[in-house]
Amino acid sequence: MQYPWLQSITDSMAAALSQDRMPHALLLSGQTGVGKAALADYLARQLLCHELPADGVPCGHCPGCLQYAAGTHPDYFQVEPAEDATVIKVDQVRELAESLSLSSHHGGFKVALLMPADAMNVNAANSLLKTLEEPSDNTVLLLVSARPAQLPATIRSRCQLVRVAAPARDVALRWLTGQVP
Repeated sequence: MQYPWLQSITDSMAAALSQDRMPHALLLSGQTGVGKAALADYLARQLLCHELPADGVPCGHCPGCLQYAAGTHPDYFQVEPAEDATVIKVDQVRELAESLSLSSHHGGFKVALLMPADAMNVNAANSLLKTLEEPSDNTVLLLVSARPAQLPATIRSRCQLVRVAAPARDVALRWLTGQVP
C-alpha cells in the first residue's frame, strides 16, 4: 500500500477476504486528499487478483491484475459523473446494476466503484438501493465519499463504513520525506 496510514485498513480487508467475510458494500469516507481513491484502487486490485498471496498484497502478474492495470477487467465497473455533468445519473446506476447481475467473467469477484458516491442524484441513489439490498454473489461495491452525510440514510445503512482518517503529523512528514529527493 502506497500510504502507510492506510495499512491497517488494507490488512483488515485482506483478513476479511481470506476468511470469506468481505462485506458486499463499503463506504470509504474521509477528508479530501487522505487517500480514499488510492484505497479503493488497492481494494479493487485485492478483490480481482487471481493469485492473492497470504499477505493480501495483489500479485501484479496474474490475468486479473494485468487486466485491471490495463483498464480492461471485465468484472470491474467504475461509475462517476459524466464529463459534461456534476452528478451520477440514474441511467448510469441502472447500467451498473444490469452489469452486476451478470455472472463474473473470471468466476471471482465483481467490483463496482462509485466515486464520488455523494454525486448521485436522488433517482440514482434510489436505483442503487435494490443492488445494495440484494447484491449478487461475489459482488463488492466501493462507495467513496468526502461527504457521506450527503448520501441518503438508506444507502449509508447498507454499507460498512470505513473511516479514512488523516495521518498523524509525524507519519505524514516521514512519508513526505521519503517522496522528495
